[in-house]
Amino acid sequence: MPGTFREIRRKVWLILNILVVFWVLLGVLCLRVPPHEFWPAGFVALSLPGALLINVLFLFYWLIKRSWYVVLPLLVIILGWGYYNRLVAFNFSDGKAPEGDKTLQVLSYNVHVFNAYADTDGSARDASSEMINWVAEHPADVYCLQEFYSNRGSSTYNTISRIGNRYDKFRYFSVSYVDRNKADIGIIIFSKYPVVDKGVIRFGESNHNRAIWADINVKGDTIRIYTAHLQSMSIKSQDIENTYSAIGDEVSFKKEGRNLARRLKKGFIARGHQVEKLLEHINESPHPVIVCGDLNDIPSSYTYNQLARKLQNAFVEAGTGVGATYNGPLPFLRIDNQFYSEGLRAYDFTTHYEMGLSDHFPISAKYVLEKE
Repeated sequence: MPGTFREIRRKVWLILNILVVFWVLLGVLCLRVPPHEFWPAGFVALSLPGALLINVLFLFYWLIKRSWYVVLPLLVIILGWGYYNRLVAFNFSDGKAPEGDKTLQVLSYNVHVFNAYADTDGSARDASSEMINWVAEHPADVYCLQEFYSNRGSSTYNTISRIGNRYDKFRYFSVSYVDRNKADIGIIIFSKYPVVDKGVIRFGESNHNRAIWADINVKGDTIRIYTAHLQSMSIKSQDIENTYSAIGDEVSFKKEGRNLARRLKKGFIARGHQVEKLLEHINESPHPVIVCGDLNDIPSSYTYNQLARKLQNAFVEAGTGVGATYNGPLPFLRIDNQFYSEGLRAYDFTTHYEMGLSDHFPISAKYVLEKE
């Protein structure tokens, strides 16, 4: 009798493992489905990391049981390694470029308007100034900054001067809107190399989200740099706290859950349109490209997947660990990225956890300009 129960239990675990495999396959399939054509695919894709993690747990379970069923989760890991690698990177290079090669270091950072709106009474000014100085003094050749804020009438927030003019950098600033303090807000590219061409990609007439590009001359080679800020998830810390606190209250939990789902759905659809428009422009580029920015989407999303099908990801190729970039209540989210095309190779990647004054952590990558 005990042997019969053991066999039944093993069959149940096998069936559960098979269901997880189908979950992984469905999640991978949904990565390719445009959310604006079938929005539920966005939620299935969002769940893919959970399926991948549970598959690893099954691997350990079958190993402990010394069962040949271990082949099933092992095959998923081998065949789906590219999806695991999006979530956790394993690179242990020394971060040095080959002698004599041309290199380029790029910093990408959502600066959250340098927390200017938290500075109503001047109490946040020192932290904002520290943040601005950190950016200005970073050794990167190119800065791609989202939610950039510049107020010429302020000694603290005159960031164009403090970052650009003082350090003799070329720049291209696309202003999304001007606030009541007459401060400019938008996205910007600073470069120590000359900007030879530039432009903006608008995602809608009234949409503050956009991308800009600049062709820079790096010692005779032209590289096109994009920085993009895609549609926000529009989920605040309070929304998450409200959902957690509503657990146990069925009516409140359903209300808060529907609110989160509605916002996620809206974001999936908007970013799906935006990334397609961005890729249309990238496909026309006559030069190698580096695409930086705040995607507001995780690696298991249509947005990320569309870019990854065309370009290499600097974190995957040269980073280590989880590489979370969201500095908020939801852990392990990597929503800021740098992608790059042929003609370039990432050899070093850093997430700057030492600078935690924004709701995003800065990321920087070093590239070799490969010889033709």
